[in-house]
Amino acid sequence: MNKWRKLTAVMLVLALVLSMAACGGDTTSSTASTASDTSATSSTADDTSDTGSETSETADDTSSTAETEGTGADMTSYPREESLYQSGQQWATPVSNNPMAANSNFAAMGQNDTGARELVWETLYMYNVADGKNYPLLADGDWQWNEDQTVLTVKLKEVAHWSDGTPFTAADVEATWDAHVNYESTTGVAYSPYVADVVAVDDYTVEFQVNTENKNLMKFLELPPKMYIMQKAYLDSLIESTGGDATAMKNELMWDAPTTAPYRVLEHNDQKWVLERDDNYWGQDESMWGKLPVPRYIIHNIYSSNDVAIQAQQAGEVDVSQTYTANVESLWEDQGLPISTYMENPPYNDAGVIPTVLFNVQRPGLDQVEVRKAIAMATDYDQIIESAMTGQSPTFDEYPRSLFNWSEAQQSMILDPEALAPLQWEGNDAEGANALLDEAGIVDTNGDGNREYNGEELSFKVECPTGWSDYEAALQIVQEAGKAIGIQIETYFPEAAQYTDDLQAGNFDISLTSYGGTPYGVFYFYMYGFGGEFPETLTTNQGRWYNEEADQLLEELSNTTDETRQKEIYQRLNEIYLTEVPSYGVMYRPYQFMVCNESVWTNFPNENDGSDPKIPAMMCTDGYGVAALYNLELVNG
Repeated sequence: MNKWRKLTAVMLVLALVLSMAACGGDTTSSTASTASDTSATSSTADDTSDTGSETSETADDTSSTAETEGTGADMTSYPREESLYQSGQQWATPVSNNPMAANSNFAAMGQNDTGARELVWETLYMYNVADGKNYPLLADGDWQWNEDQTVLTVKLKEVAHWSDGTPFTAADVEATWDAHVNYESTTGVAYSPYVADVVAVDDYTVEFQVNTENKNLMKFLELPPKMYIMQKAYLDSLIESTGGDATAMKNELMWDAPTTAPYRVLEHNDQKWVLERDDNYWGQDESMWGKLPVPRYIIHNIYSSNDVAIQAQQAGEVDVSQTYTANVESLWEDQGLPISTYMENPPYNDAGVIPTVLFNVQRPGLDQVEVRKAIAMATDYDQIIESAMTGQSPTFDEYPRSLFNWSEAQQSMILDPEALAPLQWEGNDAEGANALLDEAGIVDTNGDGNREYNGEELSFKVECPTGWSDYEAALQIVQEAGKAIGIQIETYFPEAAQYTDDLQAGNFDISLTSYGGTPYGVFYFYMYGFGGEFPETLTTNQGRWYNEEADQLLEELSNTTDETRQKEIYQRLNEIYLTEVPSYGVMYRPYQFMVCNESVWTNFPNENDGSDPKIPAMMCTDGYGVAALYNLELVNG
């Protein structure tokens, strides 16, 4: 356990990069922050979760927004039937196209906890959130381990080449890793504790070498589908021009950088960014996609708010959006618009994250499991789903609570659902919650209607950032749950920066947060207790809860590749989580709210499209979701 404690500082940096999608989605904080500022931490180029889902001010009905004034977006500069318009990912002027940048603020690129966006840069593998698997892109076939799992060998596609026509080789992969490490990018800082080196064995073979002094295969394996590969020759030219200064290297704009990707940046400003297809893209080879992506241009207009973006979609200015739209079904049921979602019925989009009420267990009263569980039992989850999510969430009746999301891939990892059943609760159970508190001796002794613990009134603040209206609605229901069981809970909605500071410093009672990613990442985020020795600032397990067995299991899980043992560990971790209740989920959310207007383009991915592998609802851009670009068809085509 000692080596884990020594690495606390580095783990915090990684968590900062990967976590804090405070509201969803992604998952994740965003390099292209949304109108309601969904980024709960400082953004990085390694973290582009576009959770423009915090509903801004769209919490009620969308039926009248199509009749408002125009959006002012430029819809004439590019041929409409060659252009795929997006929204909900970019909310400010892009900064750079540099994968090493601390914050590129460019939504066309960005790695996150579910992989990477494959538009203007490419990775070796594409992560598919639909099935939890990695599919080769620049890599030629699956990776291969050596016998003792200390070296991962990746073969490269010999047909791949750079946009300047030069061959793509293993030297480019090695140079990319060296740049991240030498110039201390967020990727370099995050993964160098686990990756000893990346070495070009020959022109088309790369070895990823495990740091055996700090072996963590779960973290190690996040790198191949996340790291954008940069060209060695281009990096060498930057090193020469900057003298290899780390700050200068990370500040290079790199708009002119050669890439292997299907699109090149044509235009970027405070109004929009435009990508143009590279018709010499290597991926049209039969060994990859066998053709070019269908849209010649991908354009993201920058709208002033979520409301305006929603209006633009209803007007046909946007083809695919991930902006949360309340009562989305009204767009086709009441207005008859050609709008579609990934699923025909609620929740309309595929599995993602679980927004979670987090208890600061260092607070008197909240250090008692009975208090935490009583609040969880009394919360009305059906009301939260109805009001905060307008039905765009499965229920906990459908998918009983655990730390797994509702995807088939993650639900199949529950080893024994019947063993978890006695530990799960249904919600809206004030009677049961009151009985639990009474039995624990946590009662109202002075008759004021409020329970006390150790002579002190149970009174707490529950917080989320102001403007995140779905989160605010959820916490108001948590507040009502407190009233029903004699616990005073006051809502508090600070600015996002203050909320983040409160979480990281432990300066809160109860908060609402979320994390999306691999199962290991989620369990680590909520359950790893650093051996009980918490640093001053935390970006994971900010409730500062510690369970020795949970720590031991997570440390074992980090290097366990046997699937049966993984399931056994996850089963026990879920049992501990449901028993101790350091936090609890209040709803399910998709990674992205993919809403499509099919007035120009059609054949967007959906749950019944028959694609194999399954193309996920990831905006036609993220990880294996980019496969959708090759299937699009013009409505009038």
